[in-house]
Amino acid sequence: MKEAYISFYLRENQIYVFVEALKQIGSPRRICFMLSKSGESLLLVPYKKRDFKSHSVPAKVYHGNGNFRINSYKLCRMLADINHWDMHHSYRIPGKVYPEKRLAVFELESARVIGREQAE
Repeated sequence: MKEAYISFYLRENQIYVFVEALKQIGSPRRICFMLSKSGESLLLVPYKKRDFKSHSVPAKVYHGNGNFRINSYKLCRMLADINHWDMHHSYRIPGKVYPEKRLAVFELESARVIGREQAE
């Protein structure tokens, strides 16, 4: 089990997934986010099917070690509502990667404000 992070830039409705987490779950071509019933955890898993809940990961993403950006108004707004996040802030959430299970789990209750907002 290794640490990983995911960031939500709510003003831009963007999600930044750290490439290292993607590599550890098998460098999938598509991913899907799954929210636990309690709303406390967000899973990141490989996904084979192309549909409205999956996101394509371009192969070039795996040639670096930065982050992969996803635009998702719906997911950002849903998580902000559930967790009472301020839409003018950005949040980073720590998580754990389980390579043998090919998934990453992010604990939404551990979200921390990041970026310019911290200085204000």
